[in-house]
Amino acid sequence: MENEKQNKNNKVLIVLIVVIILLLIAVGVAVYVILSQGGRQDGMTTEDDSPTLGYDTSVILADEDTLQALVDEMKAEEGQMTLEMRTEAISTDGKTFYCYIANAVENSYDMFFILYEDETREELYRSGLIPLGGRIESFTINKELQPGTHIGTITYVQVEDNHEVEHARVNVGLQLVVN
Repeated sequence: MENEKQNKNNKVLIVLIVVIILLLIAVGVAVYVILSQGGRQDGMTTEDDSPTLGYDTSVILADEDTLQALVDEMKAEEGQMTLEMRTEAISTDGKTFYCYIANAVENSYDMFFILYEDETREELYRSGLIPLGGRIESFTINKELQPGTHIGTITYVQVEDNHEVEHARVNVGLQLVVN
């Protein structure tokens, strides 16, 4: 009888050891999968995982002409512009709006913009000259808007430094939200 009990205990011990070994293998596989994804569980890659970015981030150009040619290829064509903006500006007082409006580095010229209220066609704001790569993160309009959502139109104008030679003009909608 005691022999049977010991055999049962040995069998239970063997099953327990097998289960522990299987759990350790499962944990090892999970750790391997996570580490093989660059340490991120969502499958996204980090900046250090450059082979998965679709381009080689370690390319070094030895000659400035080649670099300039690549930059020139990125430039917007004459009469066109690349827009960098959010289509919503937010205000708590109806006058000062927070937004993101930038002159993309792909553009060829400095620019300014004029904001009109769609309903009245009244000019609400005119920016100063925004250089390539420059941006505006807030602006104050010339009248107070009531709480709610107002629709405006931004007219972007690309110009040379003297403001006399215009290269491109584009109209884009902007929601003005007053909380």
